[in-house]
Amino acid sequence: MSLDLYDETPAGHPAVQRDRSARPYISIFFECCRVYSRVYRWPGEPRYLGRCPRCLAQVEVRVGADGTSCRFFRAG
Repeated sequence: MSLDLYDETPAGHPAVQRDRSARPYISIFFECCRVYSRVYRWPGEPRYLGRCPRCLAQVEVRVGADGTSCRFFRAG
């Protein structure tokens, strides 16, 4: 199953400050089951991997060269 991602962060929203020692994650709203979940970055690789907590649809988010300060996304 392929999921499209949509940026949910409002324009001009300040970047969220977080503890750099913590494992990085992004929050995803899975439209398939209407639930939120954290998706953690894969250790040693520039990507986030996760699954919908209900139907187990897989999502992979690659970290781009320019990056983004967004931490909340929609997968649908």
